[in-house]
Amino acid sequence: LYIFMSSHAVYDVSKNKTHQEPYSLESDAVRPGREISPMDRWALKEKSVRGDTDLECEEELLKQYNAGGFPFVTLRLANVFGPKENTIRYWLLHLWVKACVGLTMPLHLDISLKELPISLTYTPDIAQAVRLAISKGLNETCCAEKVHGEAFNLACEEMPDQRVLYNYIGEPVGMPYVETVDASPNTSIVLYPDNLRGPVSIAKAQEVLRWSPTTLTKALRSVARFYERIMLENEKHKNEIEYTYRKIKAMMGQDGPRFVEWTRARFVEQRKTQLYDELDDEDEDDIILARKD
Repeated sequence: LYIFMSSHAVYDVSKNKTHQEPYSLESDAVRPGREISPMDRWALKEKSVRGDTDLECEEELLKQYNAGGFPFVTLRLANVFGPKENTIRYWLLHLWVKACVGLTMPLHLDISLKELPISLTYTPDIAQAVRLAISKGLNETCCAEKVHGEAFNLACEEMPDQRVLYNYIGEPVGMPYVETVDASPNTSIVLYPDNLRGPVSIAKAQEVLRWSPTTLTKALRSVARFYERIMLENEKHKNEIEYTYRKIKAMMGQDGPRFVEWTRARFVEQRKTQLYDELDDEDEDDIILARKD
């Protein structure tokens, strides 16, 4: 059984929805046909290079499967966050939320996206979905035909907009208020969302795979503790932290250097007075800790 990791970006290059639901269903990932001009089809492809590439892979997998080839399952991820998530955009956002008030550096609300609900995928939940898909796909838990050649959206049930997401992120790091400012699409720095079409429905994964995502607030709390631990264990994760600082400087432009210096100083003081909170048993089960292996 082949598991293909796709993304919600496929909906950005698909034709308009034929239903009234406020989120994208798996069946919505269909390219337009001759009902629109070749120029319009090409323009749609260019909306998202990643979406176009992911959908092309999905199409090829389905084509070979329908021709008698190997079985596969597609998992479509939304805005991914979690420990060790390799774009490190959540890590950047975590630090920005901590610094926004102290530096008078408000987070940006993109005026074209700020009302858009955001679907978020917690990385440990992906592993759970892979296990369930393999179990069903190999007929260990019944009904392989229900998953072979099928796609499943994966995300938390909660769908916050940008402002609410920033407040959620601020809560576990002791930020009762997150300062924000409206910004135009040309000037805004937006880390979430990374798609245009909006949130996705996860009903199919819940019903067919019996998949159950972590609640968003619980996931954000675990990830916040993970990054606090990384920052406090400075020598152990020095290379990763310095890489993150370089990304901050590139992202923030002229504000980057003072952002980095403020963050360095903040964690130097924090190391003198406190360590990260010890994780309780429940958090230990949910978080992927940083290890050399």
